[in-house]
Amino acid sequence: MLLSDLFIVFMLVMIAAFIWQNAGLKEHALVLAKRHCKTQDVQFLDDSIALTRIKLHKDPRGNFGICRRYAFEFTATGERRYSGELSLFGRRLMNIELAPHQINSSIIH
Repeated sequence: MLLSDLFIVFMLVMIAAFIWQNAGLKEHALVLAKRHCKTQDVQFLDDSIALTRIKLHKDPRGNFGICRRYAFEFTATGERRYSGELSLFGRRLMNIELAPHQINSSIIH
């Protein structure tokens, strides 16, 4: 085997590992988004979440890592869809944002 062959095999393995890791993190983000929607008394829609951005990011401690941003949709009243976003730094949740939405008046007493 030549060095160039080893490099190609190494790159293919790294790409496969990155894809596998992304699939696991997407499932983790899905669970976090569903849990957050439940605590906010809104309904998570479509049982899906979409990766919208990957970037190199520096955390508060100064460590560099990959930050992933996911988008999802929810509803508060069942009539309109609203967007939400979730950011992960590795497996750690950085933040979740829900778009301004109408509050279901039947919940308020």
